[in-house]
Amino acid sequence: MEKKRLIYNILAPIAGCVVFIAVWFAVAAAIGKSIILPSPADTLISFFDLLGQGGFYLAVLKTLGRTLLSFIIAFILACLLAFCSVKSEFFKKAFAPLAVIVRVLPTISVILLVLIWFKSAVAPYVITFIVIFPMLYTTVLDAAENVDPNLIEMCEAYKVSKGRQLLYLYIPDMIPSVLTGISITLSFSVKLTIAAEVLASTQRSMGRYMSQASAYIETSTLLAWTLAAIILGFLLEGLVLLLKKLLARHYHAN
Repeated sequence: MEKKRLIYNILAPIAGCVVFIAVWFAVAAAIGKSIILPSPADTLISFFDLLGQGGFYLAVLKTLGRTLLSFIIAFILACLLAFCSVKSEFFKKAFAPLAVIVRVLPTISVILLVLIWFKSAVAPYVITFIVIFPMLYTTVLDAAENVDPNLIEMCEAYKVSKGRQLLYLYIPDMIPSVLTGISITLSFSVKLTIAAEVLASTQRSMGRYMSQASAYIETSTLLAWTLAAIILGFLLEGLVLLLKKLLARHYHAN
């Protein structure tokens, strides 16, 4: 049964990719104009051309750095405010309107306002932070509120310190749902950062190179950069899911 499930887990994604690429080939051949839709082969050629350029790696590292720094700051703040909300009902109710406002703000409004208020080098950080913060806050808050109340009461009864409660109760219980939320939010952060870079014309960024490829109607190059962004998002999401499995195995063993 396990072997059958493993085969399905491997073959199903491969089959989906094969169908997608086949449709892409067919549509590109039907259009017959690579300037509108290059074939997968043309896109791969452009992608490998990018791999031979030093500017490609610098742009990817810069974009990755912006994404991770924005994400880390948003996550730390989300954790602090979520735990304040768990411990204080007054704080939770007082912060709720602000959290809702930030969550329902149209992303395009956030981007346009930030582009007015901040320099192009800073804008991607701010935009990514503002958009993903409420998502992370909700994820952490929901995970903290779903910790077994019976275990919390037991800790209180035996006067377990807050630090030990956090380390041995809250964190192990919250890790699965929080890491699932992180994997989704982190890959979304990559797309958001690149979009901000495009609109802000941020130097040495994936977004800037995409914008240039679009301006010169280099469609295959634009798709090659898009492929690089997809791979980057997949890698980040995959690393988080791998961490989730390793931590789950660790806590299960203990």
